[in-house]
Amino acid sequence: MAEQQTETESLDVFDRIMDAIVTQRLAPGQKVSENILTRMFGISRTAARNAMEQMTAQQFMVSNSPRITRIAPLTLRDVKENFTLRKMIAPSVLAMISPQIEEAEFKRRNDAIYHEGPISTDADALRILKANRDFNVYIAQQTQFQLLIGWTRQLEQTTMRIYWIYIKLTKSMPFPWEQHKILLELVKNNQTDEIRRYTLMMISSCEDRVLNAIFSHAKLNEHSLNL
Repeated sequence: MAEQQTETESLDVFDRIMDAIVTQRLAPGQKVSENILTRMFGISRTAARNAMEQMTAQQFMVSNSPRITRIAPLTLRDVKENFTLRKMIAPSVLAMISPQIEEAEFKRRNDAIYHEGPISTDADALRILKANRDFNVYIAQQTQFQLLIGWTRQLEQTTMRIYWIYIKLTKSMPFPWEQHKILLELVKNNQTDEIRRYTLMMISSCEDRVLNAIFSHAKLNEHSLNL
């Protein structure tokens, strides 16, 4: 009898494998298979196959042939595309949903991103990146547009890969945590034009810091940003 996966179990498997891709435990270009993922994560072949299909569809894995699947590289083009899409989407979404944002929940999710001092351990880095991802997905969820939520989740998974590299190079996130506090005040007052302007500024500043870090690191190149 075929194994069945609940939606919660499927998401858990996806997240565990995604964590390994973000932290480069599964490195860009590394070959993967149902057997490899089954052994590595202690999951069923069905779960591994489902995750591989989903990750290939979302371009976190690439199939070079029916028998060979690899972790997708992270390139400079991916970085620029990610920031371009986020600059197009995030300012308008946040301005649109600002009247219905719960202040306490916004603050709670923002507080989860906070870290005092350098980000010196992989565990802290992954925790902060996931908190930042969840913060942005929460914003998208307030629209109740399922397609937008799916796009945002995929963009944020790639953002985690990008910010992981930045953290490893600088031991910090590419934006000051306090910026979100200012954004909260704009949201509370439903200042839609200022929300758009400020959100765009935040993302653009992050892009500049990330690109500067990449270009100043001799071992990184535009075709493969693995560390």
